Amino acid sequence: MANALRRNSSALIPSVTSHCHRCQLDIESDPQCNGRTRILCPFCGEFLSRPNLPNIQQLKQDINRRTRDDNSDDTSSLRSRFSRTFNRVILRKQNMINNNGRTIDHERDQSMSNIKMPAIVNTQEKFTSSTSLPITATTASIVPSVKIYDCDSFQDLINEENPDHDQISAFFSKFYMNFDYMIQTLTLTDNPKQIDWKFLQIIHDYIIKNSDKLFRLVLKTIASCCIREVRACDNTLKGYTILILAPVFDEASNYHIFAHVLRRIAHFVDREHQEIVLLLKTLPVNMFRSTVHRLQTFISTNLFPSRVDNSASTLVNGWWIPCGIRTLALFNSANETINGRIIPLQEMAIDALNYIDGERDYFEWKHRQSRGITGGFTFCQYPFVLSVNAKRTILKRDSEQQMIVNARRSMIQKFQNKQAPDLNMLFLNLYIRRSHLVLDSLAEVTKKREDLKKKLRVTFVGEHGLDMGGLTKEWFLLLLRQIFQPDYGMFVLYESSGVFWFNGASTDNIREYNLVGILMGLAVYNAIILDIRFPLVCYKKLLTPAFIHEHMGNLSKIKIGIITSTLKDFRTIRPDIADSLQYLLDYDGNVADDFGLTFEVSVAQFDTTLVYPLKENGSNIDVTNDNRIEYVELLIDFYINKHISKQFEAFYHGFHSVCSSNALLLLLPEELEMLICGMQQCNLTNLAKITKYENCHPNDQFIKWFWQVIEEMSSDKQRRLLLFVTGSDRMPIGGLSEMTFKIGKISSNRCNINELLPMSHTCFNQLLLPPYPTREILKEKLFLAIENCEGFGIE
Repeated sequence: MANALRRNSSALIPSVTSHCHRCQLDIESDPQCNGRTRILCPFCGEFLSRPNLPNIQQLKQDINRRTRDDNSDDTSSLRSRFSRTFNRVILRKQNMINNNGRTIDHERDQSMSNIKMPAIVNTQEKFTSSTSLPITATTASIVPSVKIYDCDSFQDLINEENPDHDQISAFFSKFYMNFDYMIQTLTLTDNPKQIDWKFLQIIHDYIIKNSDKLFRLVLKTIASCCIREVRACDNTLKGYTILILAPVFDEASNYHIFAHVLRRIAHFVDREHQEIVLLLKTLPVNMFRSTVHRLQTFISTNLFPSRVDNSASTLVNGWWIPCGIRTLALFNSANETINGRIIPLQEMAIDALNYIDGERDYFEWKHRQSRGITGGFTFCQYPFVLSVNAKRTILKRDSEQQMIVNARRSMIQKFQNKQAPDLNMLFLNLYIRRSHLVLDSLAEVTKKREDLKKKLRVTFVGEHGLDMGGLTKEWFLLLLRQIFQPDYGMFVLYESSGVFWFNGASTDNIREYNLVGILMGLAVYNAIILDIRFPLVCYKKLLTPAFIHEHMGNLSKIKIGIITSTLKDFRTIRPDIADSLQYLLDYDGNVADDFGLTFEVSVAQFDTTLVYPLKENGSNIDVTNDNRIEYVELLIDFYINKHISKQFEAFYHGFHSVCSSNALLLLLPEELEMLICGMQQCNLTNLAKITKYENCHPNDQFIKWFWQVIEEMSSDKQRRLLLFVTGSDRMPIGGLSEMTFKIGKISSNRCNINELLPMSHTCFNQLLLPPYPTREILKEKLFLAIENCEGFGIE
């Protein structure tokens, strides 16, 4: 009764229309809010212009006319009111300038303006504010209802020799207006909980194929659905999710309506977002990828609009871009599945964000993090949209700022102690003897622990070389090569996986583990690429937690590096044991009788074998069909967490003593691995495009021979050349485009040119090449140099 009175009272309240000058739309007052006048445009967010209030006599006439129309069985008056509403609220003016500064095609507007609203009959359907208008399509004499199509019947409808365009138009009008009809149409008969994505793809393909006829119809139907502000119902979440998949939003001219749909999705509560994520996980890969690209294009276009005056204003961008990012975050969450990612990680990043002021965005986000400020928006809140290059730039700027702060602190301390400052106080200076590489490195790092966040500079004792970056790279290379030797006992190389892992039996090398962590931290801090072959699970542990706000002296009180590992993670370390565990899980027979396992594990330690229980009294508990999953989980946790806990804690403390920063919160394990190890692929075929020449020309004969030799080199030989010239055999994250490579000509009057070897300046990535008379001599000398070079000259 109360609802009936409310409907009757709202029907007597006249609607007030306001106008949006940006969208060129007449926006009607909300009938569900007792005629409350709208202040903001629901599409672009601009303030609406208020019209003159109508006179009282005219209002009474309108009320009486509407009452007669509602009580009348004649559908013409009802139809005309619907038609006027759609034309007034949805259709734009002809040849208007849209939100992105492009003129809408006049012919399309002309053709769409002639589309008539389908006829409406008096049916037994009951309408509420959360359902669409039961639009039916036919001529005035025969008015069939819009039935629910399945995939086959819809294909028959559109593939007819003379298709019924009125019926097709009525289907699309009702499909995008009524969420209940939409979901009922797309629901699979054999599985009511699943959406028929194949059917939806057919609908999208038909819209794209007939874009001139259907784009405007679909667009105005979606816009009307948004303006009516459909309230929460069972199919609202699925309905809005399907709306953002519509191909009509690929055009920038429709972004003002697309933004409105995104705002609805972004403002759902967490529970509703989780339901949307579960739905997105079932999307086909091509539909998932195309929608992600549509959202990225929407964000990029409004981030760098082509026309400042007509594109998104500050007010629009204030909620357009955040809503787009938050909706994209749902796709990023859905991208993580049990079997891996639906699309690669790098496809979720928005390349346009490489050109924003990432440093300013980061420090604003860092300020909010440190003070616990909630609200607001920064891109760093959603790190998945930032590419590895953008994160590397942020990390580099943060490191540089910390270097400046530490150098300034050292200088102030010198002045306070009335000491004369010198240039060396601004650097972390390490003096290393090649014959005592590990011992000197440990002693220097321990003695200068307070200076670890300064710029690194290495000097090899007894050698006259100024470190401009090349000696630092060489120190990293030689030190890691010695530490990772199998005879050293710190790390174990598993041939089946080709990766190193911590030796749980090595308990006397805790300081060395801390040194390796410091080396990795210094590498990230100083943007040095290392040749380290750790599995991905190591970087997951290194980012657990990624950043600790406590003082570094309190790190030992916090549990670090403890992750919940899966069989997939363990397979990257010990695929042989992982296969055995998978066989155990899939075994159909009696596990207790056929395997004879208990909850304990045997580990070889030097010449003995030690047995560790996986749980309390594990040696007396048999592994059965019921508890084998628990056995596998405990065994994996033992190898990845418990058995190497002391070694990894020292490693973790060493890394974070150098590289502790809020910027680490932005990184995923794959990205941290790439920052430390660079790109594993090595292809120098395009190196000539970025090469600069000194005292020579690319058309010189010996230069042409050099590039011919490069093209014939194997991948291993190219790595050796890269190591010879740059001091590292890994390519930077951005590939060759981020490298500097120089070739210079050298000659000598003291000896024959054929006796000279190529030389390099690793600090400047410069190769010095003699002008050899033949190609064979050039190849021989080049191979001799790159295979036998180490230290400050040939050894």
